[in-house]
Amino acid sequence: MTSPQLPLSFSPSAVPAPRPMPTPATLMPGPTGHHAVDAAVRAVANAADLPLAEQLAAYEAAHKTLREVLTAIEA
Repeated sequence: MTSPQLPLSFSPSAVPAPRPMPTPATLMPGPTGHHAVDAAVRAVANAADLPLAEQLAAYEAAHKTLREVLTAIEA
């Protein structure tokens, strides 16, 4: 097996620096206008700072809230 050939114009300094990983704060959408949905989204964003067992409870509670809202919308 041969090693891949780089283009002659390749320069390591031309490679862009990796972008930082997004954080929950940078991924937060704007307000939806629905109080329960906005609260669930905030709870998920804040869960990252909780111990693992509490994170799971926060995600489950947010999931339950979002399912209830969607069920009410579909009805």
